[in-house]
Amino acid sequence: MHSLKIHSAGKISVTDVPHGSMLLEVLRDRGYDVYSPCGGKGTCGKCKVYVKGDGYITSCLYPVKSAVEIVLPEPREATILASQYRYSRQMDPDPGMSAGLSRHPVGVAVDVGTTTLVFHFVSLPTGSVIETHTALNPQAKFGADVISRINYCISNPGGLSVLQASLINTINLQLTRFCRKSDRPAGDIVKICFCGNTTMLHILLGVNPASLAFVPFTPAFTGEKILKASELDLECNPEGELKVLPSLSAYVGADIVAGIASLAPDTAHRNSLFVDLGTNGEIALLTPDRIWCCSTAAGPAFEGANIDHGMGALEGAIKDYFEPGNFQTIGDSLPMGICGSGLVDLVASLLKTSVIRNDGYMEGNFIIVPAEKSGTSEDIHLTPKDVREIQLAKSAIASGIRILVKHAGLSMNEVDALYLAGGFGNYVRTESASEIGLLPYELAGKVIPVGNTSGTGALLSVKSIFFDKIVNELLNNMNFVELSDHEDFVLEFAMNMEFPYMR
Repeated sequence: MHSLKIHSAGKISVTDVPHGSMLLEVLRDRGYDVYSPCGGKGTCGKCKVYVKGDGYITSCLYPVKSAVEIVLPEPREATILASQYRYSRQMDPDPGMSAGLSRHPVGVAVDVGTTTLVFHFVSLPTGSVIETHTALNPQAKFGADVISRINYCISNPGGLSVLQASLINTINLQLTRFCRKSDRPAGDIVKICFCGNTTMLHILLGVNPASLAFVPFTPAFTGEKILKASELDLECNPEGELKVLPSLSAYVGADIVAGIASLAPDTAHRNSLFVDLGTNGEIALLTPDRIWCCSTAAGPAFEGANIDHGMGALEGAIKDYFEPGNFQTIGDSLPMGICGSGLVDLVASLLKTSVIRNDGYMEGNFIIVPAEKSGTSEDIHLTPKDVREIQLAKSAIASGIRILVKHAGLSMNEVDALYLAGGFGNYVRTESASEIGLLPYELAGKVIPVGNTSGTGALLSVKSIFFDKIVNELLNNMNFVELSDHEDFVLEFAMNMEFPYMR
């Protein structure tokens, strides 16, 4: 028997469970309602719970083999998971020839984010998600955004090799951790699909990204790349297939192309926006005739960087903020800092109480959590400089949305839905995002969180070779709009710097 500690709805319970019991069955038997649209067959990957020390796992495929402490999703998180499943494309497993390299073949979908890496480990015969794990992108110490990392490659002899090696090392750590934990040989990992922005994919393959920093921003490659695992020295089957999904341009990468392709067609939405909130804010407007795309330099504020006590969406990060002293952290742990969704909640709350004026002025630091209640033994606070970072980031996103809709000859009222993507989009409260002016007020009630679509796209590419055809067809219909060339962008950006008046 093993001890199972369960955090649910602010309460903690402890129970003993037999060795090897599947976690989802244990939770159901004890009356916990865990969202599982496939009925616990392991095919949808939506019955995720947070396991301390392991991150998010698929509970129907997780045997309890030792003492475990878990955090169940809040009702809002469960709703987001349901929305992701409803709007994500479903495909039967057909992984291709590489599955024949092992009797128990495993695929890995990797979302190479600027701040965070997401790994989905998949059983190739069934298409079921065995485990999802996250890790910080180790390149963050060389710069928070893609431009700083490109500059590092340009300014430092061997800089590209350093960045590539740090990334490969982190990927290998995750691969070996999975094999060790699941008692599998590395040879079982036979297919890995990578998705990410154009800069991250250049660095992953050791391709100089310098041209991405200068006009006319020409990537060294945008097309799909297929290699053998041995070419990147990854800890997996050396004959395994490595696939890098295709990009559109320097700043509309594979994360956006595959992310849009991962959405199931919906005839109810004639015109829809796709917004991926991250270090770069990528936006696409999907119309019946074509797809218009743009990218805005939002900066890394929404991923916790350049914020005094900001952090990624990791255990201990404040992810929801309601009022002083009332907040929730990832993993139900002591607060260590605040991530993007918590920042949006916090700014919305301080605007309502006039601690922050609509022009962004705030007098002195605001204490979010005093030292005696934090996990760092020091105050967690918001500074006036942090507020300015949020202003710049939200103005970039809001301006990009409005310019793109105008460029397509539409009004905001003609947009039927806004798909909110990205890890940040998983948790941000859409009402808070509208209150600070990040998302258009005209689209209130039309926002659909679809989570990490980049990871979903990589996952579909691992599962089925037919997803590649969908991606290529989509690429042929995509058009890039350069915002800096648009005559209204500077004025739009200036106008969106202010926060809306709170009434």
